[in-house]
Amino acid sequence: MTKRFILAALLALGASTPAFAHAFLKTSTPARDTKVTTAPKEVAIEFTEAVAPRFSGITVEDGAGARVDRGDLHPEGREGTRLGVGLPPLKPGVYTVHWHAVSADDGHKTMGSFRFTVLAP
Repeated sequence: MTKRFILAALLALGASTPAFAHAFLKTSTPARDTKVTTAPKEVAIEFTEAVAPRFSGITVEDGAGARVDRGDLHPEGREGTRLGVGLPPLKPGVYTVHWHAVSADDGHKTMGSFRFTVLAP
């Protein structure tokens, strides 16, 4: 009986610890590791939770590592989970998107990157 009580108490204690959410990449346009025939006019990222745009960012680099985005990071939609950044006309090649997000809820920072390829028409 004592073992069951201890086990139940431990399970209850574990269930009551706070869960810290983080804003991770949910989807993106263009999608991660995709090949497109028409160059996108922006990169948009949907996060798993609301982010603080002032402390978050998206940059896009070409294959040589030069930054090519317009630097106009902007929130999209009302939920606060989507950010976008404009792009100039892109030449065929591989592009790398770097992102960092600060959760609007708890201030935790996450970051990541992905690539997409613009094919020659």
